[in-house]
Amino acid sequence: MSSLVPAGNVLAITGVLFAVVWGALYLEGRFAWARTLSAALIALVGGLVLSNLGVLPFASPAYDFVNDHFILVAIPLLLFKADLRVILKQGGRVLAGFMVSAAGVVAGAGIAFALIEVPESAKYAGMLVGGYTGGSLNFVAVSQAVGMDDPALGTAALAAESLAGISYLFVLAVLPTIGAIRRWLPLRGPETGSTAESPDEGAATEDGTATGPGPDWIAHVAVALGMSLLVCAAGVWLAAAVGRPRFAVLAITALAVLLANLVPGTMARLKGDQELGMLLLYVFFVVYAAGADIRSLLGAAALMLSYAFVVILIQAMVSAVGARLFRFSYAEMLIASNACVLGPPTAAALAAGRGWHGLVTPGILTGVFGYVVGNFLGVSVFAWLS
Repeated sequence: MSSLVPAGNVLAITGVLFAVVWGALYLEGRFAWARTLSAALIALVGGLVLSNLGVLPFASPAYDFVNDHFILVAIPLLLFKADLRVILKQGGRVLAGFMVSAAGVVAGAGIAFALIEVPESAKYAGMLVGGYTGGSLNFVAVSQAVGMDDPALGTAALAAESLAGISYLFVLAVLPTIGAIRRWLPLRGPETGSTAESPDEGAATEDGTATGPGPDWIAHVAVALGMSLLVCAAGVWLAAAVGRPRFAVLAITALAVLLANLVPGTMARLKGDQELGMLLLYVFFVVYAAGADIRSLLGAAALMLSYAFVVILIQAMVSAVGARLFRFSYAEMLIASNACVLGPPTAAALAAGRGWHGLVTPGILTGVFGYVVGNFLGVSVFAWLS
């Protein structure tokens, strides 16, 4: 089926991809319902709708370039501020709670793998572990590392992961209002303190910058992009040298984190790196969905959604038991679980919205730690279940 925008018109297709991202970000910034869904999910739906309505093609050289390069370049950009010393120092009990939740995600993936049969089940389990211990970036990165090449299955998997995560966000928002939860895991004090101030301000913010763009912003972006490209080139070479080219994602992650911790002060002052990384990631989401024929998507999506719900449910059960065992308060455990499954932004928002100001910075830092470990955990679970 021919599309309104021809597959060979790379410039026009690329323009539409960025327009969809702009629309998703505009909606997220303007409407509460869109903030709940997230720009990532809106971009995913946008690409899916445009291709299935015949506006965009299902395959294009433009998509090939985005698939091959954008996600790799985004990884270092989003990890350049992952200073492990700051994370370990300030994460505190929330970071310990994250470890419990991450163990629950791994256990949930194993149980879901045994209970529910979906196409490419071992790959999907690894992708969910990457996504629910890191975030969407890790989910997509693990999908490349394990070889999830079917665009229909990949889009169904990403949609299911996102929808299950959004449902869990609503659950986390409601849990503090339940008296039984408060009696089971009472507050202990630190969560009600003032917001901790990170000594490395860049490492403690989700977008990595404390101020708006200045006159040197373009220079900073140029440096960040150049470093990211060099890290990607080194990671691809390293993975090929050891005979594991598909694991280039892991090599790139390791090199980016190494660089972030060798010169943390320099990376903390870098501007625009994480914004650029998120932009590339959003474009990838549009492309990922645009390659999927919705007629082949519907059957797999329902099973994959059930699979994702099982992973989150087991994670929640392990988190509750672990919190009781290690005497975490319900606030600490909810923020830890939120940071694990949903990432830094929603963890910070939940903490601030509930008045747990002392948990805002630990929640952000713990979520950033998830970015670091998500790829490794996801690929390890895939290898375990294969």
